[in-house]
Amino acid sequence: TGPVRSPWMFFIVPETLPLRLLAIVVVTGLVAVVLARYLSRPIRVLRGATQRMASGDLSVRVSRQLAGADGETVALGRDMDRMAERIDELLETQRRLLRDVSHELRSPLARLNIALELVRRRSPPDVEPAFDRIERETERLNGMIGELLTLSRLETGRGMERTERVDLTALVEQLVEDAAFEAEQQGCSVELGARAACSLDGNGELLRRAIENVVRNAVRFTEPGTAVRVDLECAGGVAELRVRDRGPGVPEAALGDIFRPFYRVDDHRARGAGGTGIGLAITQRAVLLHGGEVEARNAEDGGLVVALRLPAVAGG
Repeated sequence: TGPVRSPWMFFIVPETLPLRLLAIVVVTGLVAVVLARYLSRPIRVLRGATQRMASGDLSVRVSRQLAGADGETVALGRDMDRMAERIDELLETQRRLLRDVSHELRSPLARLNIALELVRRRSPPDVEPAFDRIERETERLNGMIGELLTLSRLETGRGMERTERVDLTALVEQLVEDAAFEAEQQGCSVELGARAACSLDGNGELLRRAIENVVRNAVRFTEPGTAVRVDLECAGGVAELRVRDRGPGVPEAALGDIFRPFYRVDDHRARGAGGTGIGLAITQRAVLLHGGEVEARNAEDGGLVVALRLPAVAGG
């Protein structure tokens, strides 16, 4: 028999050099991957937290997830938690103030309307136009307060405590019929195109407000002599409602901003058309509360298209 070959010869003889290099590369690569993931984990945690905060979730906290990281990273995580907590407190204070002020304004407005009616009865006919103007303004203010209260309720996540099966098709048909009467007074019309049969589980009153705000907004801005078109389609468990006007449209950079409370693309034009600047904000929050989404885009041949997508009930 030949001489016994030592196992260590594998690491010495030149014939095994390629295998040795391959083993070194594989082991080094695995160690590098594991080390890189370990070192980058705090960054991934912080990045995920900032993305959630940017999307509106201020309940995110990262201190516990960063346990074991270096001191600077842990300190950064604590600072981020304090920042999120402070922003959440400020927003809650703002919402509470808005809600309380809106509630407090309701009573003085009611008393003002009663006093106005009493003074109207004792005044000469020539001041009637002034009283009409005061009445219109108080009604507008009362409507704005009502919308502020609705918006405040939606922003706190309330409104879905009690749900019901809503026939979306019947609701849209009724709202189109109501809007057609208002449109006729402004020299335009509202027509219902596609009307697929679909239903969903949700708050019927919130859905009514959400859709009505979009349709009435379209009626305000569509050109006289044109028609607002409403289409309802249902496919793949999603109901899509599209409302298209024939107005001036919205600048591309402002399409995402029109759902912000009190945002106005053109202040003079918006005030001339009426409205409070809160309607589309209520629409977006009501749709989000139902698990849906809202999108606005300019039509190729003019006008604005607002699409509401909501989860539909199978077989609805």
